[in-house]
Parts: sequence; C-alpha cells; structure tokens
Amino acid sequence: MEFLNKYDAILFDVGNTLVLQNNPGLSFNELKVEVLPGVLGLLEKLSNKRLAIVSNSKVLNSAQILSKLAEVDLHKYFELCISSLDVGVEKPSPLPLQTALTQMKVSPDKALYVGDQLIDKQAALATGMDFIFTSKNISQSFSHFNNNVHSAWQRGLVNKIQDYELSANKTREILDSLIKPKGSLGKLEDLAIKISSIIGDLPQIDPVAVCIFVADHGIAKDDSVTPWPQDITSLMADVISQGKAGVSALAEIADVFIEVINVGTISTPKSKLVKDYQIGFSTKDFRVEPAMSENEIQAALEVGAENAERLVAGGSRALCIGEVGIGNTTSSAILISRFCKVDAELATGYGSGIPEETFQSKIKVVGDALERARLIHNPMDVLATFGGFEIAALVGFIIRATTLEVPVILDGVTTLAAAIVAEEIKPGIKNNLIAGHVSSEPASKIACKHLGLTPVLDLDLRLGEGTGAVLSVPIIRAACNIVKKMGKLQDYL
Repeated sequence: MEFLNKYDAILFDVGNTLVLQNNPGLSFNELKVEVLPGVLGLLEKLSNKRLAIVSNSKVLNSAQILSKLAEVDLHKYFELCISSLDVGVEKPSPLPLQTALTQMKVSPDKALYVGDQLIDKQAALATGMDFIFTSKNISQSFSHFNNNVHSAWQRGLVNKIQDYELSANKTREILDSLIKPKGSLGKLEDLAIKISSIIGDLPQIDPVAVCIFVADHGIAKDDSVTPWPQDITSLMADVISQGKAGVSALAEIADVFIEVINVGTISTPKSKLVKDYQIGFSTKDFRVEPAMSENEIQAALEVGAENAERLVAGGSRALCIGEVGIGNTTSSAILISRFCKVDAELATGYGSGIPEETFQSKIKVVGDALERARLIHNPMDVLATFGGFEIAALVGFIIRATTLEVPVILDGVTTLAAAIVAEEIKPGIKNNLIAGHVSSEPASKIACKHLGLTPVLDLDLRLGEGTGAVLSVPIIRAACNIVKKMGKLQDYL
C-alpha cells in the first residue's frame, strides 16, 4: 500500500478498532478479547512500521490494556500504549495522541491514526495527523484508503461494488434445506439471499442505524410548491433528535440507532444532538440559478460519504436513510422524471399534503425544470442544478456505503431520487439497495421499477424522516433469522 510510505508511525484506537468493544460493566478479569476481522493480517503487513496504541479508556490504564491484548498475542506488535486514564483527559482532546507522538519522537505529519468514532478523527486532526476510519474489515479500510487518502467521496467512486455470488448461493442452499417447502417463505427468502450477496456471509444486518439528512430548498421560499414554512425543517431535526418524531417511535420498536445531520437549514437546529455539517443556509432557487455551486455539491457528497464511513466504523452493519426538507419532493420529482424518462404529471405528487392549487403550480414548476434538465447530460450537473444539499449528501452516502458492503435501506421518494442519481454516477450500486417501502408519492413506484427493487412494505406512508426504511427493519431482520434459527428437514426425517 503505497500511501503508507508517507508515515513513520501508525497509531490505533483499541475498542471496535482492534478488538470488539466489551461491556464496560464487566470487571477486568471478566473482559474477553475478540480480535476483529483483518487485524492480524494487517499488523503482520505493517511489521516494518512503528506501531502504537492510543485508547480512550477511562477504566483501563496502558498496562492493563497491553495485558488484555497479550491474551490474544496482539501486544507484541506495539512499542507504546497510551490510555486516556494515564494522561487524565479523553479524546477529542489531542493530548493523548500528542503524548504518544512525543514519546515516539514522531512528527504529526508523519503519523496516521486509525479509529472508529468521530472523536478519534477530531483528536487526530487537532494533532495534525491524518486519520482513517476502520470498517467491517480493517484491512479493507487500508486498501480503500490507498485509493484516495483525503476524500471519502472519491473512495466511494473508485472502489468496486462487490457481488458475493457464492455467499448468496450458500444462503439459498440453506433456505432450500429448511423444514418447509422450497420457496414457501417467498420474498423473505429473496431478502436473505440478497443480503448475503451484499455482505459476503450468511445474512445479518445488526446493528442498524438510520442517517437522516436535513436541509432547506430555495424553491420553497415562496408558495409555488408548498405552503409550509421552511423553519419546519430545523424544527423537525430537533424533534427527531429529542426522540419525539414519527421515526423516533418506530426506531425504538425496530431497535435502530438514529443520527440526524444538518447540511443546510435556514434556521439552525437548537439540539446539540443534531450533527452540524452545514454547507449553506438553503440551496438557491433553481428557477433562477443552479441550486448548488460546484463547491457546495462536492461538500455535500463528501459529508454523505464520510458519515457512511463513520457509521460503518462505529459498528453499523445495515444503514437506513431518511431526510427532512420542505420542498424536496419537487426536486425529487424532477430528478426521477429526468432519469426515468417520464413526464412531470406522472412523477409529481402532493408531498406533505398540499392544496390542489399549489399542486397544479408544483406540476408546472417540475415540468418547466424538466425541459431544462433534459438538455443536461451529466448526472452530477443535473443534481447540482435541481437537487438539494440533503439529496447530494444522500448520493454520497449511498455510493460510499455500498462500496463498504453494507445493505442500504431506502425510505421514500427523496431517498429513491438520490439512489437513481447514485446509480447514474456509479452503475451497479442498486444491487446493494433495499427499498424499505413504496410511498404514496407517484414517483416512488416509478423509481422502484427503474431500480429493479421490490419494496418490503406498501403502507401509503408519506412522512419521510426514514420512517418506511426503519419500519421495514424487523421484517428484514426476520429474513436473516430464518437462516440462523430454522431447523433443517433432514434432521427430522
């Protein structure tokens, strides 16, 4: 891996980076060490590098960490271990990393830090180090990083979409051997097989997270496409983060972790639980000028891709996506009409329940935009002209997540619009997508057909927020559980 030539030292976090994070309530003697996939192979490859550990542990000092790693013979690879307990401060403070580099006599620009959390990255950047998120397999992370050091979005573009046909066939064979007639569990069996083809193993999706991107649209500044005030977008970001929204109630039942990310609201959300990646205060009105500049769309794509990396590094093994953005069904209708080659009247819906007069105005706005969109051939340019910050972030998220080999569970029409653009940019990503549901928006059915996706649910939902994606998780989880738990017919004959 050529990029490693730059570094004199590589520093690692421990929990969920080198070994599985155990229950913090366990005593020292009860802690069991389980080495994560790819770790041993990677450390062997890095034997010519100086390696160290910088852990955020508040309960184990450096000697105890090394003692635990010695149980699985990992300690021998590292010349130094620093614990937050040793230095009296935790990441994102740069002090633990600075302490390690000082003791090793290595310059920050010659060191790389590897971790699983945002605070790891913040600490590394504050120290002046490069940073890499781990993933399902840490060796894969290094391989992907080798293709592009500085951009998660570019890593998504250049890395291949894998299709694990052998794993899919193995799951199919197991399903056919279970104590039931072949194919009798219908689409559940199809889901299990598809998940195996994505992850390269027997089907499993847990832990699951939903990432909800929020932003405002310039087209919604007047009443042309919606009567709803734009302040609702940031308000809903707060409500979701406080656990009081529709998706909050459903995520609790489905055991799905919620992440809310602001990429461009007019009003700043009040909740500190909303992650702030604000690119601008709303896109521009695409009737007058492109919704996003080149710098803005690149920033949005990067935000999406980076957060996909972060959530997978944090342990998520399936990712639902959702959005909130007053007026974004207008952009979605334009994008779906353009790439699915249908007229505005077929793809435009009532969104959040707009009155008939506004609906007719919305159809005209979509139709006028579609005439212009048909003259633009580059999908990125179409997205920049008529999309939104949250839609672009979803595109970046989808493309990077699919190259990280986790299932991406789509929600309603706006996430489907993002998926269609993503497929135009990087053909093949649709194979790693699952349609959580088909919404009551007419473009939703058009988009699912275009992508070749069979929705898990059809409940006339039109709330957004990722609600339909999250609601489908128990059914997808059940498909995985069939393979894991059902008995085989031959064992009972």
